[in-house]
Order: sequence, then structure tokens, then C-alpha cells
Amino acid sequence: MNVETVWREAEWVEIGHGSRRKCFRIVGHPYCVKFYRLPSEYTHKTTWGVRLHIWQSRFVRLLNANCQESRYHEALRRRLPADLFAAFPDELRPIYSPERGWGLIESLIENADGTPIQRVIFEMARVQDEGLRRKLYEAAERLFAQLAEHAVCFYDPPNVMVQWTGPERFRLRIVDFEPQGRALVPGLSSFRPYVRSKVRRRCARYLQRLRETFFAAEAR
Repeated sequence: MNVETVWREAEWVEIGHGSRRKCFRIVGHPYCVKFYRLPSEYTHKTTWGVRLHIWQSRFVRLLNANCQESRYHEALRRRLPADLFAAFPDELRPIYSPERGWGLIESLIENADGTPIQRVIFEMARVQDEGLRRKLYEAAERLFAQLAEHAVCFYDPPNVMVQWTGPERFRLRIVDFEPQGRALVPGLSSFRPYVRSKVRRRCARYLQRLRETFFAAEAR
């Protein structure tokens, strides 16, 4: 796409946000952009620790989570089996804004009907068909097992999304990941046994939440 389009912020529509970053769809294009929050976008939930991290990392590629995500995406492309890598965005590359610092431009992942994708736990609670809910749970279980097996630094299971590709057909997608994590000891995310253990532990807790959601929906 024409990179000039990226900087027309009047054509951005916010589609997601976290404590540090915001994601915007670029109107009329199959892409979205992700940047750290600007100071004007801070809220009462933006802690001083988060503000310090943004201040340190906005313009420094080595510390910037967007640049780390881009590098890790390329590393995963080289080493993951195609079916697992397909959970991640097809395209993802760093871009630079004099105002916002280093960010990402990546493929926009939407449902087949153009509606926004939702988290798997949201869809588990919404779907009425028990068989389809079971398929969602089993797909999440398989994905988490693959992520642990291949020691993928993905520590935030709630960020697994459901992309509906047709009536009762879906793919699980990962649109937000920070490979460095926030371990107190630098470099731990390069140690595969540690990564496997952390992924399994966090995903096991999230699978428990999914089971609770499954049975709560069943009881309705």
C-alpha cells in the first residue's frame, strides 16, 4: 500500500487498545497500524511504570515492542509449521512516525462479513450451539499445545481471537503478542524450556476459564 496513506490519521478508526498501545484500521485498506499511546491518549489506567516504558521505548528500536514483534514475526515465519504460523498476521512490518515513534503496519484480520473479530472467550459465551462451542474449545486447546511445543513466546492467551470464515467455520488468530515478555531476568524468553513452561502455565489457566464459560453457556 502507499505508505502516505498511513499518516492520514483522519482515516484511522480505533479497533483495539491495551495499556501501552492502540490499534487503528486504515479506512479503505486491508491494513491496520499499531503505535504506543501518545501522552494525550493516556488514561487513569496508564500507570507511571507504563508511561516510563513508553517514554524509553517510543523512538528506540531495540526497546520498542512493535519492532520486537516485527523481528519475532520474521523468526516465526522461518521456523514454524505453516498451519501454526497461519494463526499470525500474514504481513507485519515496522513503520516510523516522527510524532508517534516506531509502530507496526499489519494485515487487517476481519470476519468474512467484514465485522471485527472477537476474543475466543467472548464467542464461547455467545455461541448457542453446544457442538460449535466444543469445537472452539478444542481448537484453542490444540493451538495452545502447539505454541508450547514450538516454544512460541506468546504469554497472553486472552488475545487469541476467532475469525469467522463462513457459517460455523472459523480460524483462531493471534493479532497481538509481545515476545520479550516482562520477566525480571533479561533474556529468559530466549530459553525455550522457560518459554514452554510459561506458555503451558498461562494457557492452562485460560483453558480453565474457557471451560467455565462453556458450562455457563450450557446452563442457560
